[in-house]
Amino acid sequence: MNWKTTNRIVASAVFLFALVLYLLTMAPTVSFWDSGEFIASVHGLQVMHPPGAPFYMLLGRLFSMFMPAEYVALSVNLISVLASAATILFTYLIIVHLTRLWQGNPETPTTGHYVVRASAGAIGAVTFAATDSFWFNAVEAEVYALSMFFTATVVWLIMKWGDQAQHEEELLSGNKHHPFRLDANRYLVLIAYLFGLAIGVHLLNLLAMFFIALIVFFTEFDRPDWTTTQRWKGIVLTGLISAVAFFTVYPGIIVGLPSLADQSGTPLFLFLIVVAAVTYGVYYTHSRRMPAANIVAMCFAVVLIGYSSYALIFIRSQAEPPIDLMDPDTEESFVSYLKREQYGSTPLLRGATFNDQSGQVNPQGEESLFPRRYSTNPQHWRVYERYSSDLSFFFDYQIGHMYVRYFLWNFAGRASDVQDAPAVTGIPGIDPASTASSGATMQTPSEEASRNVYFALPLLLGLLGAFFHFSYDWRRAFSVFILFFVTGIGIIIYLNQTPMQPRERDYSYVASFFAFSMWVGIGAAGLLQLAYESLQDRLRGASLHGSVLGVAALLFLMVPAWMIGQNYDDHDRSGNYVAWDYAHNMLMSLDENAILFTNGDNDTYPLWYLQNVENVRPDVRVVNLSLLNTSWYTEQLMEEQALASEPLPISMTNDRVNSLGYIRWQPRTVQLPVNKDRVAQASEMFVTSRDTSQLESPMSWKLTGRPFSQDLNVLQAADQVAYNILRTNAENGWERPVYFAITVAPSGQLDLQNFFQLEGLTFRVVPVKHSQQMGRVVPEITPARLDQFRFTNLNDSGVYFNENTRRMLDAYRNVFSHTAERLAAQGHAQEGRQLIERLMAAMPFSTVAGDARSRILMARAFEAVGDSARVVELMEAAEPLVFGDLRTASSRRNFSFALQYAGMVRMMYQQAGAQESLSAFDNQLETLLAQAPYQLPPDARSAFGLPSAVTDSAGGANLPSNLQPDLPQ
Repeated sequence: MNWKTTNRIVASAVFLFALVLYLLTMAPTVSFWDSGEFIASVHGLQVMHPPGAPFYMLLGRLFSMFMPAEYVALSVNLISVLASAATILFTYLIIVHLTRLWQGNPETPTTGHYVVRASAGAIGAVTFAATDSFWFNAVEAEVYALSMFFTATVVWLIMKWGDQAQHEEELLSGNKHHPFRLDANRYLVLIAYLFGLAIGVHLLNLLAMFFIALIVFFTEFDRPDWTTTQRWKGIVLTGLISAVAFFTVYPGIIVGLPSLADQSGTPLFLFLIVVAAVTYGVYYTHSRRMPAANIVAMCFAVVLIGYSSYALIFIRSQAEPPIDLMDPDTEESFVSYLKREQYGSTPLLRGATFNDQSGQVNPQGEESLFPRRYSTNPQHWRVYERYSSDLSFFFDYQIGHMYVRYFLWNFAGRASDVQDAPAVTGIPGIDPASTASSGATMQTPSEEASRNVYFALPLLLGLLGAFFHFSYDWRRAFSVFILFFVTGIGIIIYLNQTPMQPRERDYSYVASFFAFSMWVGIGAAGLLQLAYESLQDRLRGASLHGSVLGVAALLFLMVPAWMIGQNYDDHDRSGNYVAWDYAHNMLMSLDENAILFTNGDNDTYPLWYLQNVENVRPDVRVVNLSLLNTSWYTEQLMEEQALASEPLPISMTNDRVNSLGYIRWQPRTVQLPVNKDRVAQASEMFVTSRDTSQLESPMSWKLTGRPFSQDLNVLQAADQVAYNILRTNAENGWERPVYFAITVAPSGQLDLQNFFQLEGLTFRVVPVKHSQQMGRVVPEITPARLDQFRFTNLNDSGVYFNENTRRMLDAYRNVFSHTAERLAAQGHAQEGRQLIERLMAAMPFSTVAGDARSRILMARAFEAVGDSARVVELMEAAEPLVFGDLRTASSRRNFSFALQYAGMVRMMYQQAGAQESLSAFDNQLETLLAQAPYQLPPDARSAFGLPSAVTDSAGGANLPSNLQPDLPQ
């Protein structure tokens, strides 16, 4: 058997398998989170969020520049697919190499050795291909897939270097040679160049330096006659050298050089000096035959060459593109961009921390070592109170919740896709009862698909692999462990994450899961080697090898194949157009030349994609309220045109903009001027002609600000700029329609709710006062906006919608139900009914889950249009949700919320005249309340809309009626 040919065939098969898997599940267009920003940025070579990804931009531009606009997103997504499939190929080759070394690298390996290596490589590589976090990154436009490709490539290259270095040393045996004069060292230069390129994708790749340094040490410097003390001194020294190399690149080269250029005052001259110095250094060390210094100089030079892609950021920012985050077109702003100063600083070794006595964090307070609870956000303080110390927070939350949980997601199982979902194994008796699948909580195929259990088999195989690896080749095992540690726990220590993260962060630790997947492969190799050795005396030839392959096939079915089967449905994005539709529908909700305030990533980036790539509604100016807290963004809005949108009406001076920050705010009445005659003449822009008499002149309301503490309200910079835009636009005669996306939190709406006019997925600010909590509905405007909405595949039960997507989609129900209810109240019941019937057909609850609140809102709409049968149907479907919330309520407040919904279900039954359903509901409710931990006095029952109890509920503390929250609207 020709092993090299066979190995190449198996490697190619693994690559093709991964490629087909990812092509079948690839997102066809833009996705939520950063995907829209990346696609728009790479296609137009625009400046994405710091610290940028210029090499990714260049590659993305190459993939997309010849594509029709509607296929640009697909082409950029393809980068992740190809990079991920190549990563799986390298994972296979790495495991094969490590297995060969683990086997002792016999001089005359048998066919059995080859079978074990190839099988182990395939099992480990395909396991990594099927892991939850890696697969998620592999099918969308993001930098993590390409970054992981660079990591896998440099790990494989250092293995190749080790092979060739040992081969050369064998040839030079007995002759004098220097480890830095080996021809194999060209691999080290190539690795350094790839590090330079990878900087232009994501900085995570640099953490592989520690693994590479250890491989170099164990290959070239470790000696068999060393004592344990000598060897560990060498390992520690290697760690220190690799740390110096790491910090030389980051922040040394990445941040230090631009900082020097900024301070020098003559950046071009400094650039020429650096180029000349590096060039001379390479020449001098080569001509003087200084091999160690020459390798260092060469590596330094190629890192700089790779890093030079960052010139793209500076150059493109000079062109003032529509997406120009942090505006890094000066040396000073470029350095700030690279340092990510927009996101603030994070203490690592020393800093202020949470005081358990005061319950606060004082930034000027006494500093402590290793501060973990450092955030000055009062919301975070309520979480910090749950932990006894910084170390408790570090181990329980930062490591336990924000790493170990993700690690177990990938190798044991995941309970669901709900934020903060725990890990599970699927083994009865091991998993907590609270993680068991329940019909009451799993309403749709998507929710059922999100629960993936592997019975911890990948975890056990990986742990077994670590045991085998350390037992037979502890040097390479220790190197893999360091890669596993620094890309997992090391990142946790560096990030020092705060609680209440807006999304799961497992994508950051994929390199750690990559390292563990090597051990999964080695674990398979260990079991296969045991099988081979135990059968060797009884079987020969094809029978022996066939039996080993049979064991390998069984392991493949039990681990990677099972994982693929579990993960396929919730990683298949091939039919998911939700982000594209959501952005389209939001843009179609707006009048011409509109100003739209958005909240965060998911209601901003997909809009940027549609505007910049597909040229949909380029007249709209999207204003992100999070970015509006920065001066550079406000200056861009007031000074620069974006696509077809003129600069915004902002009357602040640049000095005023640069001095913006939090200000104390005493709640008071504010006003906007309204020229009734001018508004009446342009009534189509604002209100229908019959509403002209309702115009307020001036428009006045009470601006309370954001509560900061019990006695203090504040206005953020974004609040001040948004108010200035409203006021300046009003002074200009309300020339441009101003909207808030429905996703904007009430705290960011400037208390304008009584002047909101609901138009699709947006609220338009109109000088007509009302008392509708979701905005006034104008029959001539709002339904027309909704008629333009798209709901691609939302009625397809085969398409997976994750929890974030389901929450975004549930907003449609709020909008449609409120519109239908208000239309019915204004005498347009038939039109309202058509709207909600269309939504129910396009997005049924059977494919996109809704909570009790959304079902109640839809039921209220059907009740308003006279369809009692649909009311009863919706309430019967809401019953399990309400009862489930009552059973699992962990506090009085949660129990109060659940009772509130129970009262509303009863009310809907009563209004629909469904006495039989009402009676059955009351019976179940009373049975449940009899087992509840809280008693319900008569006044509490009355407040919640519940009937008087036949018997008092058993046991527990009283639930006072004043605990109930406001009724949902």
